[in-house]
Parts: sequence; structure tokens; C-alpha cells
Amino acid sequence: MIKSSSLICTFFICMQLNNMAFAEKLSQADYDQFIAAQTKIVNETKHILDEPDQNADAQSQRQAFCQRLTAYEEIQKVSEENQELNMAPTMAMIAKNFLDRQAQSMNNSGMTTAVFCKSREV
Repeated sequence: MIKSSSLICTFFICMQLNNMAFAEKLSQADYDQFIAAQTKIVNETKHILDEPDQNADAQSQRQAFCQRLTAYEEIQKVSEENQELNMAPTMAMIAKNFLDRQAQSMNNSGMTTAVFCKSREV
């Protein structure tokens, strides 16, 4: 007899594999719109994270960083799933570069982005 927790775990693993195997292919227009939306998120965090004279508190900075991180994760994922579209390989490379630098920086400080952004609904 299979334990219900094992069955649930198996179900979620199968769902993840199914999602990976059948990634939705986007049209060029949909991809461009997606990139524009993610770029907007990144740009909206600039005043909190990148401007030298900002007055944001630590919670606002954390939230902005995690929003930016999520945007780049989405850009990388969708771009890799749609490599045949214009700019997708470049966008995947840019996003990967950003994510790798952030992971290295966090790792150097003894933290990981997964822990830092554990509750991304901040």
C-alpha cells in the first residue's frame, strides 16, 4: 500500500515533469510582450536598488531585489523555452549572467537567494 504522502509527492513530481516537457511556445509578439512586462518590473526596482540617494528601508530593498530576481528567472526560463524567437538566446544569456552574479554575491556573503527570498510574497 502506498502512503498518501508518497502518492502526493509522486503526483507533484509528475506535474513538474509534465510542465517541463510541455513548455508553452510563444509567438514573437507574445514573447516581446512578456519581455516588456518583465523589463518593467526590473526598471521599477531601479529607484530602490540602484539610485545612490534613495531612502528605502531594508524590507523595501529586499522586496525589490526579490522582484527583480524573479523577473530575471522568468526571463531566463521563457527565453530558454523559446530559443527560436528573436532575441530569446540573448535575453537568456543576459538573465543567466545576472542570476549567476547574484548567486555568487549571495554565496560570498554566506547567504543564498533562495533563503533571502524565501517568502517572495513580501
